[in-house]
Amino acid sequence: MIRKGYCDGPFGQVHWRLLAPEGPPTKPDLYCLHPAPFSGLAFTAIMPHLAEGRRVFAPDYPGHGGSEAFKEEPSIEEYAAAMLAVVDEQSSGDPVDLMGFHTGNLVATEMSLTAPEKVGLLALVDVPAFDAETSAKFRAASAKTFDITPDLACLEGPWERGMTKRIESQTLDRSFEMFTEQLRPGRLMNKAFHAAFSYDVDARLPAVTHEALILASQSGLLDATRHAADIMPGATLVERLDVKRAVLDEAAEVTAAEILKFLDRTSP
Repeated sequence: MIRKGYCDGPFGQVHWRLLAPEGPPTKPDLYCLHPAPFSGLAFTAIMPHLAEGRRVFAPDYPGHGGSEAFKEEPSIEEYAAAMLAVVDEQSSGDPVDLMGFHTGNLVATEMSLTAPEKVGLLALVDVPAFDAETSAKFRAASAKTFDITPDLACLEGPWERGMTKRIESQTLDRSFEMFTEQLRPGRLMNKAFHAAFSYDVDARLPAVTHEALILASQSGLLDATRHAADIMPGATLVERLDVKRAVLDEAAEVTAAEILKFLDRTSP
């Protein structure tokens, strides 16, 4: 059963989800860092596949999900600080492992650079490591606040992202759940995207000293993910081009198997 709770962070309360194993944990805690503009809800289908001998946390960034509202121009560094506050409160002791997806990969990267002693292994899935020109283009597009109007047409973009692109690979209930979750930041819905496209991946990823799995699916981020593996010194690239959609849902078992193979490879 997934439990929910709150921690006090540097920018207000942070909401988290936790799934514990059936018996006592024997492996490091695993923190799942979510894609924009969603929340830890994105991991609820894959968490049961990951919680083998370990506790699995899925916190919400400031301004997302159940966490406290945040400022208009957040940064990946601030998201990382908020997530580290959860780690400090919930996982005292040995280093924790991190899993990221999309924007969450950048948050995981920054956590490993900010507090390397608190982080063990990184499992990064579909990394938005775009070149400077592409990032600049997307950054400009994501700088605008989400325009809420009385016209239902304002919801067409979120509806396509949350429903139209998902209903072939997820249930209607799950698709609708994800559609509504992305609306929770309100007018600031695009700001996590802006934070991601403002993050200097070509400077930060090469500085990571932790061992990392970089897992690539057959997605629009394939080339960017390969680039991340090229510039991160301790990274091992695994391509699962048979996975073409719903990495955390329809393909949850496959994705989790690759992650556990990496995290548990040195286990007795």
